[in-house]
Amino acid sequence: MRRALIVILLAAGGLALGIEYRYLRRSLAAERSEVDAAWTQVESALSQRAEVLRDLEAMIEKEAPKETAIVAAASSAQVRLEQAPSPRLKIQANQQLEQILARLLLCAENYPQLENSQALGNLEDALRSSEDSIAEERRKYNDAVEHFNARLAVFPNNLVARLGGLDKIDVYFPTSATEKP
Repeated sequence: MRRALIVILLAAGGLALGIEYRYLRRSLAAERSEVDAAWTQVESALSQRAEVLRDLEAMIEKEAPKETAIVAAASSAQVRLEQAPSPRLKIQANQQLEQILARLLLCAENYPQLENSQALGNLEDALRSSEDSIAEERRKYNDAVEHFNARLAVFPNNLVARLGGLDKIDVYFPTSATEKP
């Protein structure tokens, strides 16, 4: 009788642990999906900026044909960003593109016909808007990563994550040029 009671208690305890494991695993997996969804929104914002950048490159190429080197560098940086296979590499490519973009805009200021152009003003407004969108999506992504990592740091979540193959995410999208990815 005593042995049967022990077996029943052990079975009930094992069942309770199994149910808790499944609940935590699903919860952590859902949170990881939220991080992935936030990254998708970052990529979408980067793609929107890419469209504006292509228009800016075309305008500078047309109005300032001497500036082909900076236009080619911007185009090349954009291709590297689009083809980067991982978030870490996309973040690094984005930082390079932002530096080149600053030079591209500075270049446009050297040409009065461009600087005084309504079309350039519209592109600069669209670029500002896309940069704001990138900043907002970047903030959401970083928040999602921070929350996910905080959940993984707590017991028993850390054990469940380890058993379930969920690892800490160490890729943050810097919010300023001085931060490192």
